[in-house]
Amino acid sequence: MDQGIAALLGATVGVLGTVAAAAVSGWSSRQQLRAQAGIDHAQWRRQARRDAYSAFLAPAHEAGNTLKQAARSLIGDVDVGEADRRLRAAHDHLTAVHAAWAALAVEGPEAVEQLAHGVKTALHSMQTTLLAWRDSAEGAFDRNVKFVERHAVEVTRVSERISAFTAAARAALDDTAPASNTAGG
Repeated sequence: MDQGIAALLGATVGVLGTVAAAAVSGWSSRQQLRAQAGIDHAQWRRQARRDAYSAFLAPAHEAGNTLKQAARSLIGDVDVGEADRRLRAAHDHLTAVHAAWAALAVEGPEAVEQLAHGVKTALHSMQTTLLAWRDSAEGAFDRNVKFVERHAVEVTRVSERISAFTAAARAALDDTAPASNTAGG
């Protein structure tokens, strides 16, 4: 083999090796960028969900606590004025719950949204019972027993639903994995 051909062959192999290394490096860089983009998106999505869940949970707890305080105003020495103040405050919290639920419905997943809807419904039911109780507060004690019992059931229901929502929200956040669409193109 002639030295010129050997040099040309060596240069060709060197160029082909460089081109192949550049192609592999480029492909690897694109894959890394896609993987990082998937991780970044999953992290952003998890943060958006966390914010939506927290924005729902805080006023839901406040509404429940305020409604329980309103009920205390209707037991024993009835203080309808205090009950009305608490019910107005609870209404404000429930308005915040409804607004937060709307954002949560977008963030999902559907199972978490459905549990949040259950919390919202249970809180509304609790408020309705207390409004009826307040309206009958001047009646005989025997008439109010049914409201006391119904309220006790609703307090338990709200607590259970908030716990179920919290557990599902936590699971949804834990299940948020980096985007698995790293294959192809």
